[in-house]
Amino acid sequence: MLDLLETRLAKATEELNHLWWETYFDVLGMPIQEGVSYEVFGSRWFDPYWERQSDTTATLSGSSAWSPVTEFFRKLSETYALKIESTFEECGCDFGGWFDCINGQVIKDVTTTYQAYRFQEGDTEYFNTLLEDIDEGHYDSIDDMDSTFMSLLSEAQTQELITAIDNFKSR
Repeated sequence: MLDLLETRLAKATEELNHLWWETYFDVLGMPIQEGVSYEVFGSRWFDPYWERQSDTTATLSGSSAWSPVTEFFRKLSETYALKIESTFEECGCDFGGWFDCINGQVIKDVTTTYQAYRFQEGDTEYFNTLLEDIDEGHYDSIDDMDSTFMSLLSEAQTQELITAIDNFKSR
């Protein structure tokens, strides 16, 4: 099934290097249906990057137009009998999350704010980046930070951010 998916994906992206309304259907091996692209696939377009690791494993990653292609992934999972684990993020539209499915059945569908997503994906790395942002003057107050993100922090982490802001202000 991965061979068939790989072939269809290559053919569908041959001219434009991305998927859009009609070519989404080509990859799925389905006739074109009416509907709004966001509702049917999750996003208007998807610029895929395909990498095959083995006979049973591949990575499909890429960029999409302002929203994740979760419904497309669900349909891929259903059509090709795949287990799909995915993450997505968009700082400009302030979201990130996780979407997993097996044989078209959704097993994880979580969307949160960008800061909360980044923190949960790489606790130490993102927190250190945030401290650097504070040191560069990107935050004037703890109130400028995302409340969903802030709810994930320990009391010590919250205090560390407050101290970093206070130190920046005192310079």
